[in-house]
Amino acid sequence: MNEARARESAVQSREGAIRLRDGRTLAYVESGNLEGMPVIFMHGNPGSRYMRHPDDGLTASLGVRLITPDRPGYGKSDFKKGRTLLDMPADIEQLANTLGLGRFAVMGVSAGGPYVAACAYRLGERLTGAAIVSGSAPFNRSGAMAGVNRDYRAAYSMAMWPGWLLLPVMSLHDQTVRRKPERALETLMKECSADDRALLSDPAIAAQVKGFRFEASRQGVQGMIQEARLLTSPWGFPLEDIRIPVHLWYWEGDSIVPLQMGRYLHARIPSTVPHFLQGGGHFSLYSHWKDILTALVRG
Repeated sequence: MNEARARESAVQSREGAIRLRDGRTLAYVESGNLEGMPVIFMHGNPGSRYMRHPDDGLTASLGVRLITPDRPGYGKSDFKKGRTLLDMPADIEQLANTLGLGRFAVMGVSAGGPYVAACAYRLGERLTGAAIVSGSAPFNRSGAMAGVNRDYRAAYSMAMWPGWLLLPVMSLHDQTVRRKPERALETLMKECSADDRALLSDPAIAAQVKGFRFEASRQGVQGMIQEARLLTSPWGFPLEDIRIPVHLWYWEGDSIVPLQMGRYLHARIPSTVPHFLQGGGHFSLYSHWKDILTALVRG
């Protein structure tokens, strides 16, 4: 009983926001063990500060203080016109300084993966570890779309459209997500692997996914449009110059960010720890949450 109470008392969650040097607001959520090892988590697209494993007790049991910021234009974080991937490390460093963090780890899933690479490039010596989970690779290369399913191949191609043309399409899709979240989740599940569908059928995970997707477009879709363009454009820094080890987590069953993207990063980042696994899918972050965080905190 005492052990259970101690575990429960260590589980906490709190919201916060900071004012950045340029006057923007950066919102975030902390969860897990707030006295534990700090891990800054980069959400996907669409995503928000609410994206994480639904069991905060699991995160706390690993001794992790998970800090998830909204990226510019998402949730409650202010939009930043003309931003690049390499602008995010400065925001993350200001967040870490405000929270009194010395060194910390970074982890990102899907569209959050490139930001982990940017932080590893810019903040390397300050990081205790880095993990890219089902993270997209650069698209300005031969074979970038290999293994991507039809719907997401179209989505990645649309991301390269001019903003004025993409806006009405993204707005219509967002209306469906916000007004009919159950239908939006059902549509998403049709594009996923069998393993993903099983995960998304879990009520706790389904509620978590619907929640972070709904919050993503609190301010509209400009943040998502900007990010879609960013991730399908050249990243602006050489992967070969990343000097810290990066854990790479990818699954053969993922047709949204296929395994070939992980292999591309593995071939170009000088020091990686590859976890290329059978089965799974794009949402295997949830089923492997403990494994990913355990490997990350061990360095």
